[in-house]
Amino acid sequence: MQLHEVDVIQELFSVKDVNEALADGWRIVAVTSSAELATGESAPVACYVMGRRIKKPQPTLTGADIARAHKRS
Repeated sequence: MQLHEVDVIQELFSVKDVNEALADGWRIVAVTSSAELATGESAPVACYVMGRRIKKPQPTLTGADIARAHKRS
């Protein structure tokens, strides 16, 4: 997955959470080092940046849309 294909991102810090996200359709965009501040420690940990696309509904074309497109060409 390339960055221009990402609609939503999230950061995860545990391998278990990453594996669950992968199974749910997320993809790893980057892995960086970060400080785990939630535990009160500043020890370096892996930060997995996850991304995925949002399924967008396809627009439906009407007969009028098609007629307008043909009229312009």
